[in-house]
Amino acid sequence: MKTNKFTFKQEGYKYIRSLGNGQHLLADDTGKKEIWFNNKNHASYGLIFKNTHLEFASSFGAENL
Repeated sequence: MKTNKFTFKQEGYKYIRSLGNGQHLLADDTGKKEIWFNNKNHASYGLIFKNTHLEFASSFGAENL
């Protein structure tokens, strides 16, 4: 069975910090910031983080930090 969940290393992501309420701030390999949220066993593309899965929520520029 093929998975659509990948590790940070496989996809070139770096963990920046938790934003609370199950949200996490990540940076991709180009430096673009993105918000991902906990959603174990969701059906779409996602990242594996500790004991759960992260699902993409939004991206934004560094000026919004």
